[in-house]
Amino acid sequence: MPELSHEQFFDWLRSRQPSQSLTQDMVDGSKELLAYLTPEALITILTKINSQPPANSKTALSKEPLSRADITKAANALGVEPAKLKAVIDVECPNHGFDDEGRPVILFEPHIFYKYLTRVNIITKRDQLQALFPDIVNRTWDRSLYKVRPSYQKLQVAEVLDWDAAHMACSWGRGQVMGFNYESLGYPSLRAFVAAMHESEAAQLDAMCRYIKVNGLVDELKRGDWAGFALGYNGEGYAENRYDIKLANAYQAAKRQGW
Repeated sequence: MPELSHEQFFDWLRSRQPSQSLTQDMVDGSKELLAYLTPEALITILTKINSQPPANSKTALSKEPLSRADITKAANALGVEPAKLKAVIDVECPNHGFDDEGRPVILFEPHIFYKYLTRVNIITKRDQLQALFPDIVNRTWDRSLYKVRPSYQKLQVAEVLDWDAAHMACSWGRGQVMGFNYESLGYPSLRAFVAAMHESEAAQLDAMCRYIKVNGLVDELKRGDWAGFALGYNGEGYAENRYDIKLANAYQAAKRQGW
C-alpha cells in the first residue's frame, strides 16, 4: 500500500475544517510535525483529538461508589471529623470518581504537561504541539483551555509524546490529586498510582488522604481552618475561586445531612 503524500495529508486536513480552508499557522505547525511523523500517524492523532464521543455513551462499566463507611473510616484514620472530610470530597469532585465509560474522572492540565515535557527534554515536539493545540500543551495556565475538548481526548494525544508526562499532568478521581504527586504519596511508581485510581473510589479517597497527610493539612482540617486548608490543597488561587467558602458551606451541608 503506497504511503500518503504530504499533499494528500493537507487535502485531508482541509476537508476536516468547517471553512474547507487552512490557516497559515495550521500549515506551518503541520509541516513541523510531519518532519517527525508520517502523514498516516499524524492523521491518527488529529482524528483522535477532533472526534467526539458517541451520543449514547452511557453504557459504562459500573464502579463501586464511595460509601459512608469508606469516608468515616478514612476520616477516623486522619483523626478528623467525617463531615470535614466529606466537605473536601464534595467540593473537589461532587458527583462520581468515574465517568460513564468507567474511567477515573480526570482534569488534564496543559501547563503541567508543558512543564514535564520540558523536564524530559522533549522541547521541539512540545513547541510544535503547542503551536497547533495549546489546549494540550501550554506554557501558562489558562482557564479557557479546559473547554476546548474533553480531558481524555487530550490525554490520548499527550501520551503519544510521553506517557509519564501526560499522566502526571492529570488530576485524578474524587480527590483530584495530581499525578505528579505519586512518589511523595508513597506509590511505588506512576503506573501503580494510575492503576489505583482505576480501582475504586475508595482507592481514590486513599490518595486524597495521603495528600492531606503528606502536605501537613490534617491540623487545618481538624480546626476547620478552611482558608489554610484551601491554600495547601489548591494553591494561592483558592481565594479567587472562593474555595475556602465552598468548603465551609459544604461542611455545614454535611452536618445538616447527619455527618
